[in-house]
Amino acid sequence: MGFSQHAGMVIVADGTVEAARRIERVLWNDPATGVMRHADAGYPDAVECAAEMGLNLPSVSA
Repeated sequence: MGFSQHAGMVIVADGTVEAARRIERVLWNDPATGVMRHADAGYPDAVECAAEMGLNLPSVSA
C-alpha cells in the first residue's frame, strides 16, 4: 500500500435492494476493520468501541 490514502473501496448506489445490502456491509466492515486493528494494538478507545459494537475479538480483553 505504501503511501496510499485509501483501500480502493468502491460503492455503487443504484437504489436496488442488492446495492443497499452491499453498501451496508462495506460501510460496516471497512471502519470495523480499523477498529479491530487499533483494538488489537491496545488503544483504549478502540477496545471500548469494539466492546460497544459487539465485535468478537478473542485476542482483546475489554
